[in-house]
Order: sequence, then C-alpha cells, then structure tokens
Amino acid sequence: MKNILLSILTLIPGAVLAQTNAYIPPSQVAVANMKDLRPEDKPYLKSVTLTGKLTTTGNSDIRQIRDLAFQVEHVDLSAADCPALPDNAFHSRRNLRSIVLPKNLTHIGSQAFFGCRNLERIVIPAGVNHIGIGAFNGCTSLQEVIFEGRLPKEIGNFAFHLVPDPAAECLSDNNLPLVTESNLIPTPAKQEFQTGKPFIVSQIGRIIAEPALHNESAHARRILRERSGVQVLKGRATLRLEIDNTIEGEEAYTLQVDSKNITIKGRTPKGVFYGLMTLEQLLMAHHDQVEAQFIADAPRTQMRELMLDPCRTFIPFGELKKFVTEMSRYKLNALHLHLVDDQAWRIEIKKYPLLTGLSSRRPAMDDMLYSSPGFYTQAQMKELVEFAAKYHVEIIPEIEMPGHEVAAIHAYPRLTPGSKQVPIRTTCGVSNELLNPADEFTYEFLFNVFDELAQVFSSPYVHLGGDEAGIPPLDCWTNDSLCIALKQRLGIKTEDGSENWRLQKYMFDRVIAHLRDKLGKTPMFWYETDFKEIQPGCVTFAWRHGLTNAAIDAAIRNNAKIMLCPGEHCYLDYPMAKGDMPEVNWGMPVTTLKASYALDPAWGRDANFEKNHLFGVAGTLWSECINTPERIYYQAFPRALALAEAAWSPQSRRDYADFLLRLTLIQSDMMRRGLSVSLKY
Repeated sequence: MKNILLSILTLIPGAVLAQTNAYIPPSQVAVANMKDLRPEDKPYLKSVTLTGKLTTTGNSDIRQIRDLAFQVEHVDLSAADCPALPDNAFHSRRNLRSIVLPKNLTHIGSQAFFGCRNLERIVIPAGVNHIGIGAFNGCTSLQEVIFEGRLPKEIGNFAFHLVPDPAAECLSDNNLPLVTESNLIPTPAKQEFQTGKPFIVSQIGRIIAEPALHNESAHARRILRERSGVQVLKGRATLRLEIDNTIEGEEAYTLQVDSKNITIKGRTPKGVFYGLMTLEQLLMAHHDQVEAQFIADAPRTQMRELMLDPCRTFIPFGELKKFVTEMSRYKLNALHLHLVDDQAWRIEIKKYPLLTGLSSRRPAMDDMLYSSPGFYTQAQMKELVEFAAKYHVEIIPEIEMPGHEVAAIHAYPRLTPGSKQVPIRTTCGVSNELLNPADEFTYEFLFNVFDELAQVFSSPYVHLGGDEAGIPPLDCWTNDSLCIALKQRLGIKTEDGSENWRLQKYMFDRVIAHLRDKLGKTPMFWYETDFKEIQPGCVTFAWRHGLTNAAIDAAIRNNAKIMLCPGEHCYLDYPMAKGDMPEVNWGMPVTTLKASYALDPAWGRDANFEKNHLFGVAGTLWSECINTPERIYYQAFPRALALAEAAWSPQSRRDYADFLLRLTLIQSDMMRRGLSVSLKY
C-alpha cells in the first residue's frame, strides 16, 4: 500500500444540463460498450459498468466516458477487456470518485487520470507493468494507491506527484533531466558564459531597486522564495534592479552575473521584468547558484499573444489569472479574450443586461451535451487587467462583428435583419445570422458596448472579429429592405455578392471611426481576402491556412500592421499529433510542435516588412473541444513555448533540436508544478 497526500490545485466549474422532456434518463448503467447507450442518456450517467472489449482510439469507449458522460462518478471496468488505457484516458474528469480497472490491464498511459481531483483511491491490477508520465498527477484527493502485485517495471516521472507550493520541493532535484548549458526559452539574443565563481543564491543579503521598480522587486522576492527557498535575505551578495536609459528598446534588458552580484537593467520596468523571468529559468536548472554570465536580450516582435475562447467553454475567472502568470514566464505579453460568439456572450454590459441574462449559458453543443454557464463582471475584468499589468501582460477584448453574434441577436433580435428570434447556436461552424448594417440600433448597440469596455480594458487595442461573414452568410443582407435602401444611398449597384462586402466595409468604417476617434483605441480584426481596403492604423490577423501571403500583401498595400497566427503553425486547439486530444472533431488538421516552431514571423519577407508592418505572433485556443481548464494548458503547451521563441528570438539563434533539449527541463518543471502539458512530439 502506498499513501499519497495531495492538496487541491485547481477548482473546476460545474456543468448543468437542462432536461427538456419528460423522459427520465438512467443515472446507472451496465452495458458491454458505450455505443449500446442512447446519446442523450450519456450526459446524465453517474455510474457506468462496461463489460465488453473496449475501444481506445477515435470516438472510443474511453473517449465517450471522458467527454460525453461528463457527470460520471463511478466507473467499473473490472469485467472489461482492455489491456491498455491510452494517454489522457480520463484526463481532468473532476467528478470521477472511483474506478475499478480492468483485470487484464497492463499499461496505463501518460496523464491518464490527470486532474481527477475527486479520485480518492486506486487499485493497480497485478498485471500492470507500465504507468505513464503524470498518470495520476493533479489527483488532489488521492489518499490511497494499492498495488495488487509488484510495483510496475516502468513508472513515469510525476506519475503520483503534485507540488501545491513550488517552494516545498525547490531544494530537490529529483526527476529533473540533465541540464544543458543554457535552458532558456525563448533563447536570448546574446548569452556569454564567463570565467569565475558562480553566484550563490543563499548569500543574497539585499535587493536594490529604485521606487519605479517596486513591482519588479516583489517579483524578485517571489522568485527567490519559490525557486530557491530563500525566505530571509542574509549574506553579502546583491541582486540589483536598475533602469538604464541607454538600453535600446522598451522590453530589452541586460543581465550580468558574477560571484557577488546579479544586475538586471532595462530601459523600462517591463525590460527589468523580462530579465527576472530569465533569472527564474536559470534557477530552474540550479536552484542554489547561477553561473557567471552576461545576457543582452530584446524581443523580435512587438506583440506576443495567446488567445483564449471562454465562449464555447467558460473559463473560470481564477484560471485566467493563473494563465497570465504562466504565459508571462516565457515573455508572452498579451492575452486576447474572445468574449462573444454564436454560443455565448461572456462579458457584463450594464446597458444591455439581457446579454448575460439570456445568453451567457452555452447550451449543449455538438455531441458534448452539457451546458457551460458563466460570464465575467466588469469588476472582475478590471481586476484581471490590474493583475496582468503586474506581469506586463495586456488584456485585449474581442467583440465579434458582423458574424459570430448569434448570442447577442438571441437577446436583442433587432440586431439582425428582420428582427428574427434566433436560438443560441449549439453547433460549431458559421451562422447565417449577422448584425444588420442598415439599422441605427446596431451602431447604437456597438458604440455603447465599446464605450463600456473602454472603461474596463486599458489596452489600446480592441479586436473586432470580422471573420467568416462571407457568402452565404452575407446573403442575409441581400433581400433585406433596409439593406437594399442603404446600398442605394451609398451608390452600391453590383449584384454579384461584392455589394454585401461593401456594406460590411461601411459598418467597419463607422465602428473603427468611433473606436479610433472617440475612444483612442486601435482596431484589430481577422483578415479575409475580400477586405480590399484596411483602415490606416489597424492591425490585421493572418489566420487562414495558405492565405498568409495574401494577408501580408494587403497589409503592405494598405500600410497596415499584421499579426501572424496562421492555422498551420498557430492554432493550438488543433491536436499536436494524430489521435491526440481532441480525438473527435470536425476535421481539424494536426499542428505539430515542429510546425509551431518553424514559424518565421518575417514569412520570408525583407527587413522593411519586418520593421514597418510585422506586429507580432499569436497562438489561438478555440474551445469547442477544450472542455476543462486543464486542457487549456495541455493544448497550449509546449507549442506556446515554440511560438514564444519564434516571436522573441532572432532567427539566427533558433534551432529546433536545441529547443527540444531546452524544453526538457522547462516541461518537467511545469509537470512538477502540476500543469498538464502535451508530450506528443
């Protein structure tokens, strides 16, 4: 018997399923396979017994228990034929309390039970000879692990390991891989190791920082406490944080280490902060000392963004804070929140209470028949903005237009042509219901929404969406009397479909003028090839597979800035390997770690493009298939690390083989801190 005491790391939102008819589904079943059950019964199940030969790939028995029977608490597989549980078999099933494993089980995959926070006891059958990496990591209530036979020959790192406080084991190097000469991600522009004795961290007696660096000084104390166990400063060594106006670049920094001092300099507090993030990674390798060295570093691109989508699956407010702290470690500096879509409206707008009153509970969607309720108050978002600023991360809101607005139309039907009563969308894909460009109520609504958000989000950027509103969706404007009259007033006479794109330009021009002239905001939007003209000062996002060159050409032609997030490199909701989560989807391609790392922000263009038009790099995490907070990290990392390096480091310093060596230590550190990361590379 082996007792493992763990503590809670994350809180997972509950899910509520509305019963729509008189039929009472069973809560307890015993069948051979999941296919023997009605689809509409699976979400209600609390106890499942399977006795057949279990499938483990694609839309398998295992996947259906995990993703479709989301309320299940008890699983009995003792009579089932299943020699191997696959990787991520029951990943982040927070309701799971007990499971009886198959008698013929020999293999438990990596992260098979990651984040099953209510699992209290597990019995490992005698035939099990392999337990994968992180198999029971994040099982914060697990009290008892019983091995019926001998210990398995192979037990992966962090299989039963969770550290609620990183300081608890910062003095132990157990399970850490061999350290390369430099373990930094993103790799710095210049790093020179020097002769001389290393800096001994326990000898720090002072942190010297001017008042402007009070926030960075607090981060320095946190890093020393979490990474080296230094609670009290005692000794003669010094950590100096300094503003140096001779350093070029707002985010640039230098870091000098000798036996008596660590000195971090930046032109701004932001630069000093990134120097501290580098120091934190150096302490991952050796918690008690830092080699003598000099680093001079600066980012390649201005914005290094990750996008989260709380519309399809709501992300608890506390998880947003947690994500900010993690992304900042790797010098990512913007969190883009996709706050509205066809499936839900997730931000409080005080002038329009029905948006959250009627449209903040995403109904059952596709084959995952659970609802996802929740929204963020403006007070919460103000708190997030203030919190993220301490990590030098901007929070950028997105309000979609003219498409992906069914949730708003559901609450306020006048927003769409014909004032149609439209239910909230329950499938992925593109809706044919768009905002009405010919009704002044639409502009009144949008202006009021953006006016309120301008008081919440301090970022100078606002994302307007603009994607997937082409033909046929724009056909909803073709025969509407108000739209026809507007086209006549504007002198639009074509009838080949392009007239609707010109109406969309009219809408965008009015909203952009409001944002830019009244609110002082810079508009962003997803690029579509029909956008022949881009307003001056806007930032456009190249996202569609195979169309990055067209988007770049449009940005250059219109003297605009461009963010690169092409799906073949940057769509992190896509599986990282064939058969990886999500196993069942609507035809997502694979985006490998190597493909993410291969992104060249310059896209083969010249220095003029990089200097005058390239704005940054973004990774996107759409949440149709990301149904728990733990999966956000699994889908994001390590590919977000690859994008962080692509966006920050000089192309001449990048090498994929070397990146994989550096990744080993950082990924192990993430797992040791109880985060789920993909190993599929």
